[in-house]
Amino acid sequence: MTTRFRLSIQTILLAGFCGLSAVGTGLALVLGLSIAVKNTSELWTESIEASVDQMATEVETRLRTIEQRARYAAARVQDGSVGVLQPVPETTELFFRTLLETTPGVLEIALITTEGWYQGWTRGHAETVREDWSQNTEVLKGHGAPDGDRKTGWGPPLWIAHLDAAAIAYETPLYGPQGYIGYLRYALSLSDISRSLTRIDENAFILFGRDEVLAHAMMIDRRPIDEATVPSAVSIDRARSALIALTELGDPILEQIWNTEDLDFGVGDEIKGEGFGGGSISIGDGEFAFVHRTLDDLGTKPLTIGAYFDAQEADTVFDRMGAAAVAGTVVIIVAVGLGLFVARAIGRPIRALATASSVVEAGTFDQVPQLPRSRVWELDKAVSSFEDMVHGLEEREIIRRTLGRYVPSSIAEQLIKDDGSLEAIEANATILFSDIVGFTTLTEQLGAVRIVEVLNAYFSRMTQIIEAEGGVIAQFHGDAILAIFNVPIEAPDHAERACRAAVKMRKSALSETFADQPISSRIGINTGSVIAGAVGAEGRLSYTVYGDAVNRAARVEVLNKDTKTTILITEATALNVRSLALKLVGKLNVRGQSEPVTVYTTDD
Repeated sequence: MTTRFRLSIQTILLAGFCGLSAVGTGLALVLGLSIAVKNTSELWTESIEASVDQMATEVETRLRTIEQRARYAAARVQDGSVGVLQPVPETTELFFRTLLETTPGVLEIALITTEGWYQGWTRGHAETVREDWSQNTEVLKGHGAPDGDRKTGWGPPLWIAHLDAAAIAYETPLYGPQGYIGYLRYALSLSDISRSLTRIDENAFILFGRDEVLAHAMMIDRRPIDEATVPSAVSIDRARSALIALTELGDPILEQIWNTEDLDFGVGDEIKGEGFGGGSISIGDGEFAFVHRTLDDLGTKPLTIGAYFDAQEADTVFDRMGAAAVAGTVVIIVAVGLGLFVARAIGRPIRALATASSVVEAGTFDQVPQLPRSRVWELDKAVSSFEDMVHGLEEREIIRRTLGRYVPSSIAEQLIKDDGSLEAIEANATILFSDIVGFTTLTEQLGAVRIVEVLNAYFSRMTQIIEAEGGVIAQFHGDAILAIFNVPIEAPDHAERACRAAVKMRKSALSETFADQPISSRIGINTGSVIAGAVGAEGRLSYTVYGDAVNRAARVEVLNKDTKTTILITEATALNVRSLALKLVGKLNVRGQSEPVTVYTTDD
């Protein structure tokens, strides 16, 4: 039944204005706001700490990862599994190139031997850099000579001229089976560190000691002020040109970090986290707060990691809360005055909806009661939408039951259209049959659990390719795939679609891995008359195809072993293919067939 006269909730609320009387709600509002103020203060403080802690963790994780990778490389050199003496083997170059590509932010990994040979692997450059540094005392000092200090750790920032970038380097000595042979250097990009931190907070920074800036938004694209001070012959410079003085950066707020007072900007709680420091300072008409952490064991000087923000933003938040308190008082008074009327207007249909929802939850859609309509427009609309939903759920239940019996998901629309029934049909179709080369051996090598993982990945990828060309997976049998084109979904160019799918499947198998396992496959394609329909036991059916055309596709697939091909296409299919270049293989005898079959292949 449709209600002729309906009102919106807004109209009902407006009608109740004249009867508003709310006494005592102010106290509840004040208590709620006081709790909100305290929670906001604590959350603000925790948010600041979490942001700085995230930055510190980001930096420490990167540096610790490099330390671990360097120690690992040194151990491999020492036990002789990685050779570094000239000429350096290709396996060594692959080893260090892999370390470089798998370590985020590292610009270069360099190897400097006691003879003064430099060999570097640089991110973004395929060629290995080799230089003779035997005459450079700055580079070899403490490392190149046998009596060097042989220290391990983070050195001061340096400028790498041939990379046009500033970096902080981790160096570790290398010992081979015969003793000390040189040292290994990881160069971590300062621009990359700056870029990573500013993604967390645009005002993030890292200080090297107290007076130099190691990372900052202004440092992302920075070059040395005096490029003439960078020696090109050495390719590196350990001078201050790699960094910039705090007073020369051009950030007047950060410049005042060591002149701050105790935090007092309306947040309400001091910074409490272990290892945190901070302060606030007034600059002009603004007030800014600093929060930072210091890491003492990651370089020649302490690293101060932190950020600053406008402390007046906190005051703005609390001002907004005050305004919200005023508005909240009005809203509460209005709500109390209209409570009785609203309860009467919406209570009855809501209870009816709740009762009907319980029936739906039980799955007995035929027992859902007739719901009463409401004069409230929104509730009446909700009742109407609920009834539509129930009808939709009934249709979905039909789909669920049907799909439990019929496997291919691509025929779902046809099942819905035919109210869950699917009659057997005879049609001209193209059949694609594929299996995996050496599957028995692969199963023995990988074991049961692993082979299931590989098959799932392989079948998922092949299904994407086949369905993209309009095909339907009729069956997965062991390692084999049976796919059909033109039934149950009509496609006049089904032969072309099947061949295109086969080419894409071959390319995927050649260029991809499946759960990290490479796979080779063979494919046979044939076109002919088939019977497609649901076969099986009552209550558990399987959609598949039958006919000589299906058997011939399977038999042709096996012939790939004899022809040394990966795709074989029968003449019945080839006559309908125009978009691919097909190559005649010849007439072959097919097991179970009385006449030879002309087959083609494709190199596309």
